[in-house]
Formats: sequence, structure tokens, C-alpha cells
Amino acid sequence: MTEWNPDLKGSNAPRYIAIADSIAADLANGRLSPGDRLPAQRQLAKSLGLDFTTVARGYTEARRRGLLASHVGSGTFVTDPAFTSFGDRSEAGPARTSPPDFSMNLPPEPTDHALAAKMQAGYSALSADLMPLLRYQTLEACEQDQRAAARWLEGTGLSPEPSQILFASGAQAALSHILAAITEPGDQVACEDVTYPGIRSLAAQLGLELIGLDTDYAGVVPDGLQSAVGTGRLKALYLNPTIQNPTTKTIPYHRRKELVSIAEKWGIPILEDDAYGQLCRKAPLPFAALSPGSTWYIGSLSKTLGAGLRLAYVVAPNPGARWQFSRAVRTSQVMPSPIMTALATRWIEDGTASLLLDHIRTESAERQRLAAEHLRNQNLLSDPEGFHLWLELSNGWTRSALVSQLRNLPIGITEADAFTVSGKPAERVRIGLGGPADRLQLSQALEVLAQTLDASPARSSVYF
Repeated sequence: MTEWNPDLKGSNAPRYIAIADSIAADLANGRLSPGDRLPAQRQLAKSLGLDFTTVARGYTEARRRGLLASHVGSGTFVTDPAFTSFGDRSEAGPARTSPPDFSMNLPPEPTDHALAAKMQAGYSALSADLMPLLRYQTLEACEQDQRAAARWLEGTGLSPEPSQILFASGAQAALSHILAAITEPGDQVACEDVTYPGIRSLAAQLGLELIGLDTDYAGVVPDGLQSAVGTGRLKALYLNPTIQNPTTKTIPYHRRKELVSIAEKWGIPILEDDAYGQLCRKAPLPFAALSPGSTWYIGSLSKTLGAGLRLAYVVAPNPGARWQFSRAVRTSQVMPSPIMTALATRWIEDGTASLLLDHIRTESAERQRLAAEHLRNQNLLSDPEGFHLWLELSNGWTRSALVSQLRNLPIGITEADAFTVSGKPAERVRIGLGGPADRLQLSQALEVLAQTLDASPARSSVYF
């Protein structure tokens, strides 16, 4: 182990930034070399007279800059930031290093080299037929793509005919097209009182009034939906029914039946945003299976294969609705990306998609186990098959103070404000467990989070 004890007195930066700056400076002046093992975080904290959380944040910041790497059972080592460990890039050109957006809920990224190679092989195979994928496409979907989509949706309990499936550039785009087809400015759309932020943004953009309905352990309370129907202005019910974002709740079968009964009676379309449905091995039947004539089903691939794969499979309630949706797609974006569609089809057909889904399921379960271990003293909601948590704050912490304190951790921490439709936001935050961080990095981040939550906001300050 390297005897490294930086002098932070000359820095006016927050202590955690000063630690990362010192690592970078000592790497440049030769005091540190790639491969050197740094002191354990607790040891360095004691040596510098700092709080453990501050040192942990400093190491996290250094990892973000590419200065450190951690290895299970071995420790934390200095790395060369110009070095990349993923394959030989000599023929690939410079690496794309844009930072992940942790305000979004990201699935865990694959670390298995065999799986990564299979993913890359599928992408490379598209080059053999690349030119047709660079052309404008008609509104008529490719039968091969529709068959692959139908096969994929079987994993959720749906059995649509391939010809019924439409395509959009992700769930957000699909929601936009659906709302454009079925609503007018001033109409009302109902949803959970705490819901996916994307529907809030779309409602504001389209001039719609979003009505937050009361929820209980099973989701939307039927009486609340019945009351909303009575206004005469309600045009749709939006639901994220399985491992809901952010509360992690899954609407059970009996509640789905109750909501379907009301929607069918009053002719209210259900917008089923099933972003996390594939993660849940024993999810209740989708609303689209219980009431196909009343439901717009949206099956996004971003939470089950990768957020950059901007593609969603849409099942409309009838042929007229399919035509309206296609017209909305044509008007707003011309077409979904043929390359993205072809890649998804390739991965479904050659088994890559199933392997990737299995990896995300397994990795999510392990990350939930880590979270339960580190945050065992906290009040949180979670689903063992999801990759986010809904955490209630205590000990004087507010959502804004916590997000500010831990903004450089390699996990997403998002305030309840982003999800709250009506009323005052609760002192809660969503914790994302996915993204590029590996289990060790996640475990270290969760340890920092737990230590921070156990202390008061004043004691956890890193500014002095």
C-alpha cells in the first residue's frame, strides 16, 4: 500500500474535490504512479482528520475522472486516465466518454465480456445491410420487425398479432404520439399522485390538465378514478403499473380489474406505460391483456436492454387508433430510427436480448440486496426485481440538502418534486441503482449514503 497523505491546506475547494485534485496532481508529478494502491477510506479519513463521507466522496470524484479503480478484495488503485480497459480501440477511434445522466433511471450495464461481445457482434452484423437502413421508410412496418416485437412482448403476458404492433422512438415519444391523437388542449388526463415525470412534461407541453389520483398500497384508488370521470373532461388514465417509477409499487391483479371496469364503463382509454414489466418474472397480466379494446400498451426497451436503445413497441386498442398513431408519428418525427429497430430485432432473434434481460434481472437483484444491507436502518420502498428505491428521509434531512450533498456519487438521487403531481412533495428521494457503476462502486456509494443519512446535515457538510 502506498503511504499517501495529501496536504489539503493550500486548496480552497471543498475537501472532497481537494482530495481528487491531489490524486491528479501527484499522478502528474510522479508521487503517485498507475498501479499504486491508496489507503483505505477510513484510514485516510482518520489521518486527515476528516469525516469518512468526505473521503469517500473524494475517491468517488477521482474515479469519475478516471484516476482510480476499485477491485473487490484488493482495494483502490491509481489508474492512468488515458487508459481504457474495454478492448482494443486502435481501430475504433476515440472513445465516446459523455457522462451518464443520473437524473434518469438507468438499468445496470453489462460487465460480462462474452455478453458485450455478442452485443457488438449483433450491431456489426447490421453493416451487411446498412444502406436500406439509411433510407426513409414508409408507414408500413417491416414484418420481420413486427414478428420479433410480438415475440418479445410475450414475456409480459401479451399475445398480440404482429400486424398490430407499432413502433416509436422510446416510451416518451410513444406517449406524445398517443396524447396528440386522443386529446385536445384543456382536456384532463388522470394518473397516480406520484408518477413518472415524463407524463408531467408532456401534459404541460400539450396544454393538458394532469389530475393526480390518490393511491394506496395497491395503486390508484378506484373511488378517485370514479370521481375524476365525473368531471366529463377526463380523456385518459395514465399508469406505470409494474415496479412503478418512483414508488416501486406493482398494481395487483384485483386492482387492475377494478380500474378496467371503470375505464370500460365510461370509455376512458388506459395508457399503460409498461417500462419495467419485463423485469418482473411474475407480474400480473397487463391491462392490455385484461382490456385490449380500452388500452394503449407501451413496451419500452430502454429499461430492459439499454437506455440508448430508443425504441418502444406499441399496441393500440383498435385499427382506427393505429392509424391515428401512425399519422402522429409521421407528423412529429417522420419515423423511428430504422437502425435502432433493426438492432432490436437482431438481438431478439439471436438471443442477445434475452441474455441481456437475464443479466439486468440478476444484477438488479444483487444490487437490491446490497441496498437492503446498507440501508437497513432506513424507511424505503423497493422491489427485489427493480433497480430503484423510494427512500423516506429523516434525521433532519431534506430532499434538496441530500441531493446537493451527494451529487457526485455514481448513483442517481432525485427529489420527490420531480414526481409529485398534486400537493406538497414528501421528503423522499428516488435512488437509482443502475448505470455504469459496478457492484463494488455501488456498495461504496451506498455506504456513503448510509453514513450521510445516519448523521445530521450539519455534521455531514464538506465545506469548511
